[in-house]
Amino acid sequence: MAAIGAPSFAFAQNDPRAVTVIGGDRHAQACIDGVMAGQATDELVEECTRAMRYPHLTRAGEEQILIDRGVVHMRRHEGDAAIADFDAVMERNSHNAEARVNRGSALVQLGRYGPAIVDLTAALGMGVSEPHKAYYNRGVAREALGDLRGAYEDYNTALQIQPDWGPANAEVARFVRTRRDHLATVLNDPTP
Repeated sequence: MAAIGAPSFAFAQNDPRAVTVIGGDRHAQACIDGVMAGQATDELVEECTRAMRYPHLTRAGEEQILIDRGVVHMRRHEGDAAIADFDAVMERNSHNAEARVNRGSALVQLGRYGPAIVDLTAALGMGVSEPHKAYYNRGVAREALGDLRGAYEDYNTALQIQPDWGPANAEVARFVRTRRDHLATVLNDPTP
């Protein structure tokens, strides 16, 4: 059975509580606010970059700003720049699940599905904050590599974690519809 359509990818939003980690820097606040609002402007990239220069930035704050800027790069379809930010976090903290899941999402965006599966699976093992997005993205990667059973299982798991989540719901429905259509074709075929 061939898959029909191309699912999109999802990336993990950052934790709004990060403001308490960053401190009082206005650039950091602008970066976080912009990311939470779904922005992807040149100005937001610059705010996040300026936030990295804040002299009282903690290690956790630096990691959060890098993740935020990486998310902005992903929104702008600048996958390599996003990966560079996520890699910078993982160099400092190899167990940062949010950097790992977002790196996996950026790899999906770039069509590098094998490495994406590795990162997304690792992020799930680390306890990522939005596992439904990790399962969904891993499903996208598995489907792209022809693992339809694995893709369906991941989309379905995402839907179990986050019921009625639109992207996963659409993919599960597509799989069911495709399977139903295939079965109808087989049953209506008059040749033995």
